[in-house]
Amino acid sequence: MISASARRLSVFKAVVDLGGFNLAADRLGIAQPSVGAHIKALERQVGQPLFYRRRGIRSRLTKAGETLYAYAAEVLEKSRQASATLTELRSTGASEIVLAAQRAVSHYFLPRYLAEFSRQRPDIRLVTRTGTTEDVFELARSHTVDMALFPALGPVAGLESQTLFNEPLVLVASPAHPLAGRRQIEPRELARYAFVCGLRDSHYFRMIDLVLRRIGVPEYEIAMELQDFAAVKEVARHGAGIACEMLACVRAEIEAGELVALRLSGPQPHMQVRCACQSHPSEPVRQFVELLRKAEPCVPLTESKPRPGAS
Repeated sequence: MISASARRLSVFKAVVDLGGFNLAADRLGIAQPSVGAHIKALERQVGQPLFYRRRGIRSRLTKAGETLYAYAAEVLEKSRQASATLTELRSTGASEIVLAAQRAVSHYFLPRYLAEFSRQRPDIRLVTRTGTTEDVFELARSHTVDMALFPALGPVAGLESQTLFNEPLVLVASPAHPLAGRRQIEPRELARYAFVCGLRDSHYFRMIDLVLRRIGVPEYEIAMELQDFAAVKEVARHGAGIACEMLACVRAEIEAGELVALRLSGPQPHMQVRCACQSHPSEPVRQFVELLRKAEPCVPLTESKPRPGAS
């Protein structure tokens, strides 16, 4: 009996439909090694190869692969149909909104708007599922949730989404860091210093890496990789290296003097906070999205009010 998760089956199906591991990784928003790991796990479970592999020739399905593909297509289609039916039931008599939010968005941005919407619509129950960017993408694509909130650098493949606002990104370090007291830092200087970041195979790491390359830091040393965004800023606070974070995630530490925002020359980078909804959202979902569209991004540090006693 096959007991593979819908996630694993959807990765396998994407590899077959798109014709390659790299294309599937791009479409799903995950790293290519993660795609390979899913396929290897399926092959271990099935007990035989799913693809004929020959260097220089596009992979073809084995008989076992063809059987598993038919099974995956049937299971995923039934899941899609069930999700669509449940969504329609929620739309006709909606008393609940189920949303997925990337962890940093859920912690630093969402709570005030959940509370405000609850005051406006006490008849609607809100259910929030929190996870990594990849988790949120999967919940949205599988129609498991009514809406999804996540950081991005632009449109995401396979998801219809809209930008709610642009959130400033800052590079932060311990007050004892050699660059902490500098009035202006050229991006190329950062290559000499260690960084702390998310896991290298994560979607969030790839976004931050692209941001650093765009501002002029093509090469840099990674001293530490951590899965949790809160741990990244904590080890930066303790002097392990430089971290690149959304301003809302580190503002309290900056204002408390526990972290220092490095002053880079050139424009400040930003990251979008985006929202993806089902194709036919219920009236409460549309109301909540409209509330989020009125949200204000974090005020840049240069415009922030000085703390009491600050000179």
